[in-house]
Amino acid sequence: AADYLYAALRAGVTEVLVVLQQKPELFQRETRAALQRRLQEREFNKGAIDGAFGPGTNRGLRRAYGLED
Repeated sequence: AADYLYAALRAGVTEVLVVLQQKPELFQRETRAALQRRLQEREFNKGAIDGAFGPGTNRGLRRAYGLED
């Protein structure tokens, strides 16, 4: 699931970005942590891999989507 979510972000699927930022609880903690790992491996996120989407993860999601802070 994390690979699909990451690929959708990179492809610019707005709906995925919105859901991940507004309702991350729709995804299991393991899926969220795996997505954080993908973001970290590709240097979009430098925060903790804990399955919680705080400011660092949200910034990483936006960067992976193609938005710069």
